Amino acid sequence: MQNASTSTIRRWEWWTRLAKRLQGAGLWVELTRNLASRDVETRYKHSLLGLYWAIINPLVTAAIFGFVFGVIFHVSTKPIPYVVFYLGGLTFWNFFANGVMSAVGSVSGNAALLAKIYFPRIVLPTAAVLARFIDFLFSLGVLVVFILLYRVPVHWTSLWIPGILMIQMFFTLGIGYMVAALNVLYRDVTQLMGLLLMVWLYFSPVMYRLSGHPQSLQIILLINPVGAMIELERNVIFTGHVLHPEYLWVAIAWTGFVFLGGIALFKRVEPLFAEVM
Repeated sequence: MQNASTSTIRRWEWWTRLAKRLQGAGLWVELTRNLASRDVETRYKHSLLGLYWAIINPLVTAAIFGFVFGVIFHVSTKPIPYVVFYLGGLTFWNFFANGVMSAVGSVSGNAALLAKIYFPRIVLPTAAVLARFIDFLFSLGVLVVFILLYRVPVHWTSLWIPGILMIQMFFTLGIGYMVAALNVLYRDVTQLMGLLLMVWLYFSPVMYRLSGHPQSLQIILLINPVGAMIELERNVIFTGHVLHPEYLWVAIAWTGFVFLGGIALFKRVEPLFAEVM
């Protein structure tokens, strides 16, 4: 009888602890959502055009590159118009690049907030990346408009986009955790990431297509997880099939490694935040 009573008490204690953890997790999720919303509001609060900048920036960039590569250099991406082809890569690239750059200063730029209240510091880079996802949704609307404008056929495999985006989200978060933690210790990480992303852009098939390049070069470009995901995202939208499915698994492996590694590095550096800041 006593053993049964002890077992019941233990089960009750376990359920109580689980309920408290779930409640705490819910609070951190709500905090992350609020911080992401605040990030977007702050970014565009005193801007005349506000969130329209999330549309204007990719629109102007696509127009410039479309003119330079499509009109002047006659880069062929048939049957897809070059401006649609480029915008298809730029939209997904910008989510990654802008998410990483926002995450860099997410911790070091919130010293006052960190001094006031305690919360898991990893919420800050997470909220920064999620805020750029909101920008991405507006840019995605621009891509849809151009697809309709040029009457480019879209395949049913576009339904895979949310799944691929989830992989890209976790990869971006992993990089974001790393650079956010390192930027607290070394403030030149911001400048370094700006240069690295510029090089990374040219090693990703954003403004050019892979077909026509030597096989060895294609392998190098597709080992790059961001390049593989952008190529995959553009393929499922415009061609209806995946040209290099094996590199999806490479991208997933990279994503798992980077995401878990980013969390581990952030947790390792986190105790030093108070000393440095």
